[in-house]
Amino acid sequence: MGVGPGSNDETLLSAVASALHTSSAPITGQVSAAVEKNPAVWLNTSQPLCKAFIVTDEDIRKQEERVQQVRKKLEEALMADILSRAADAEAMDLEMDSGDDA
Repeated sequence: MGVGPGSNDETLLSAVASALHTSSAPITGQVSAAVEKNPAVWLNTSQPLCKAFIVTDEDIRKQEERVQQVRKKLEEALMADILSRAADAEAMDLEMDSGDDA
């Protein structure tokens, strides 16, 4: 969740993306409780203006599962496309072969 004036999803995403690209340090957000009292104060310039967060092993495990599910769906879609193209090519070959007989 973003903190500060005019904070919205777009500015939060921009701040986190910027922090990821400009530093190799971990992104933890603003960890001081003072940010709750006065979010207009930039407390830690090396961190984006978002509330502190912790990524747990469970969060990582859930994300890995989601990635595996999406990869499986992509694999199935690609296989269906390959089979469809092969069937189309075979049908065209049959049409061409039967056209030669006429």
